[in-house]
Amino acid sequence: MSNVNWIDSEEEEDFTEISPLLVQKRDQFISPTIIESLDYDRCPNEPYMNFISTKTKQIISYLNLKDWIMFSLIGVATGLVAFAIDMGVTFLSKLKFDNTYKYVKRYNSLLTVPMTIYIGVSLLYCLIASAFVAFTPEAAGSGIPEIKCYLNGIRLPKVVRIKTLVCKAFGVMFSVAGGLPCGKEGPMIHSGAALGAGIPEGLSRLVKRMGFTESFFGVHDDRSKRDFISAGAAAGVSAAFGAPLGGVLFSLEEGSSFWNQALTWKTLFCSMCSAFVLQILKSAIETKTAGIGNKYSGLINFGEFKCADGSNECMLWGPQDLIVFILMGAVGGLLGAMFNQLNLYITKYRINHVNMKGRVVRMMEVALIGIVISSLAYVSINTAGHCVRWNKNGTEKELQNLMRTWHCPEKKHLYNDYGTLAFNSQENTIKMLFHHFNYSDLNSTNNESTDLPLQATYHPLSLVIFLVLLFLTACWTYGIGVPSGLFVPCLLIGATYGRIFAFCYQQIFKTTNPSLFYPGTYALIGAAAFLGGVVRMTISLTVILIETTRNISYGLPIMLTLMVAKWVGDLFNKGLYDIHIELKHWPLLEWEAEPLWETIRAKDLMKSNLEWLNPRPTVGRVVEILKRTKHSAFPVCMYTDSQQGGGTLRRNAAKLGITVNDRSQLRLLGLILRSQIVTLLKKEQYFDLDGPELEGLTHNQLTEFYPKYPDIDDITLTIADQNKIIDCKKYMNPCPYTVSPLAPITKVFTLFRSLGLRHLIVVNNMGEVEGIITRSELQEHHIERVYRDKVEKDNTIAGSTTDLRAQPGLGGKIQRLEGVSPSEFLQIPQPTRTLRTF
Repeated sequence: MSNVNWIDSEEEEDFTEISPLLVQKRDQFISPTIIESLDYDRCPNEPYMNFISTKTKQIISYLNLKDWIMFSLIGVATGLVAFAIDMGVTFLSKLKFDNTYKYVKRYNSLLTVPMTIYIGVSLLYCLIASAFVAFTPEAAGSGIPEIKCYLNGIRLPKVVRIKTLVCKAFGVMFSVAGGLPCGKEGPMIHSGAALGAGIPEGLSRLVKRMGFTESFFGVHDDRSKRDFISAGAAAGVSAAFGAPLGGVLFSLEEGSSFWNQALTWKTLFCSMCSAFVLQILKSAIETKTAGIGNKYSGLINFGEFKCADGSNECMLWGPQDLIVFILMGAVGGLLGAMFNQLNLYITKYRINHVNMKGRVVRMMEVALIGIVISSLAYVSINTAGHCVRWNKNGTEKELQNLMRTWHCPEKKHLYNDYGTLAFNSQENTIKMLFHHFNYSDLNSTNNESTDLPLQATYHPLSLVIFLVLLFLTACWTYGIGVPSGLFVPCLLIGATYGRIFAFCYQQIFKTTNPSLFYPGTYALIGAAAFLGGVVRMTISLTVILIETTRNISYGLPIMLTLMVAKWVGDLFNKGLYDIHIELKHWPLLEWEAEPLWETIRAKDLMKSNLEWLNPRPTVGRVVEILKRTKHSAFPVCMYTDSQQGGGTLRRNAAKLGITVNDRSQLRLLGLILRSQIVTLLKKEQYFDLDGPELEGLTHNQLTEFYPKYPDIDDITLTIADQNKIIDCKKYMNPCPYTVSPLAPITKVFTLFRSLGLRHLIVVNNMGEVEGIITRSELQEHHIERVYRDKVEKDNTIAGSTTDLRAQPGLGGKIQRLEGVSPSEFLQIPQPTRTLRTF
């Protein structure tokens, strides 16, 4: 028995494109963009099977060796790019800070000259960064949402091109050096993914130009390209944080829809190569000796967590602190949710009122933000800063170089606490918050700042002002037209929050023993809490922070803090990356479906209006369908119809006159992709009906145009070609994944997500095509709408006691439509309603 749903004729759905998806919500999106899904499924057609049958053990070994070489090249290249970005940021930042600080000392009482230099250089850097994005808009932001969607199976145009990589790398140098609250670590993930896509494709073209017919380094499908991009993203995390394991887990947790043991091993090797190259180069620059050391791993270095006297006898944290860490995680989750919600409002306004007006307006916004942030930073240093005494003998030499006196008497060992926070790079400021304490001043009585506790390193008011300004400016900055990362600003905000929490804790419990109280631990937990509250990552972020701190003892506190921060934040909104994905209407599939959706069946979601082809259609019919639709795949069916080539399948008997009994005449044979059909037309693989068949294409010829297949409008055909025949059966996928109309949507979702499918055909137990499910049908908002309508309809029908026999033309009392066959229902006259069956 088949369920029958009936709807008002004026409300009948107009089924449109299946794939690609048309994004068209103007209130939140920049412009309509066609987004396609990636195809991770193998197509075991005749050319592919012939290609596989020619492989021997030696060829398979060569191909496996090729993969290892490719993964190593991606890792090495990612390390080189990370080193170049780090050197560029260091040079540009030093140029700005040193010149400004020189004029501060020269014009001690006159602030106009150094302020003009500081703001002017910052503005110039910001404009250069925005110019790169104006040239390549795909280079904006961190790139993590884009890579997350790409690995999820969404083809975003130009995201992983080499041009995007170049603009991203150079742009992030200037945006970070320009003083914007953004980091270079996030864009490194995008850069690594772009290298993962570009290196195999570039080598493939190079080998072809050398005269080889088959490329040894070729990548001919989305499946192989996805693996390289996954490894590149992991290598980017490894280079950014010196965390190879964290990179692998990040790629697994946040991106890839498919994973296996071989890919895990290769991705880890790629991450190791990236970290190794970066460490060697940074060590060679800093020490003039190429070696490996903890100090030079990753773009960001948290430093070593140790006791004030350098020993290991103090207690970094204790079991009683776990309750405090849970509380900090909850507060971090609240702050993260507040950050996300505020950024959501700002981004909506930016999309509607800034981005719609073109590139010049976006550059003007960047200039405005750059001026405001640099002005606030400079003014706050001179107004909110406090002169705090410090002991050079109790401070590491590396931290001494980061101290900023800024109008404080240097001979009295005084430094400007706000200047030290604001007039350093964000990475160095995080290190200061983690490790800078005045333990040596505990017994001193002549502290210059008499309103401070003796152990305080930063005035609490300075910390609060720095936290509020950084929170607001970082929230304002994320999403503007510059390459910008989110990790480092969130770590800095969280570390500041952690130091404030440590100060309050110290004042409440009167803790002064340095062996029992370590403020850096609270700064680290605060950083993890806020970052977890913003991005909602758990497994990978835990490992990344453990690898970055190089202290496994922090594993449990960090994991506990991140879990609580995620739970609390999820009560209010989603992670910031997911929020921006939703704002751009990218059809991301989550890991699993909601349990409440179990009652929804495949027939409730599927699109029953789709184009189909005969096994041997005419060229004219195929071209007509390709030009009329944007569908990316077509079921190949046997249907005894007078039309030659194909047609439209609709489960609507009134419109097409296809009766229920006609279903037995439409049986699924396979699935053929649009790219395959266009390739066949481009290579003139068609013949006369009464003439000899062609030899056919090989697998390499069929995938020759990947990833840029020709467009149907670019193919020229003669009138005589219109009546020729294409053999779809030879090139179609003879065993596409199918699902029963009665399958629960949770099962459909798991099948679609775990296998990385692009199309899932709905076929009943007689082998008859009912419809098709694509990524658009599995979107959360679409499923929720179907679920809501189904519940309302079931409640209405279940509570109905209307005697339909009393109505004109109806015979029988029907309380529920389930169980009524289509043939029985079609015999009931319905003058004002249209029928749609599934």
